[in-house]
Amino acid sequence: MALSGVHAARVALDAAAHNVANLNTQQVRPLDVVQKERPFGGAEVRATQATSPRPVDAHHEVVDQLRASYQYTASLRILAVEGDLQGQLIDQIT
Repeated sequence: MALSGVHAARVALDAAAHNVANLNTQQVRPLDVVQKERPFGGAEVRATQATSPRPVDAHHEVVDQLRASYQYTASLRILAVEGDLQGQLIDQIT
């Protein structure tokens, strides 16, 4: 689950970076990120280009970048804790 969170955060950061890079581009079709929960845990994420041109909102993109960076950090921390717990379990067994 945490690994899918890292992937989802990466897709969101890439999309926000694309949108910011095209902030002043006329007729830009920004990337939209759709993230949904998988039935048995984890996240499914997809970035799609908007169907029609629209202006990019810099404030919205900054918030998306912050959210994705927090998700990335949290997911990496979960992976680290999971590794620690697995190590402790192996120590208990042996």
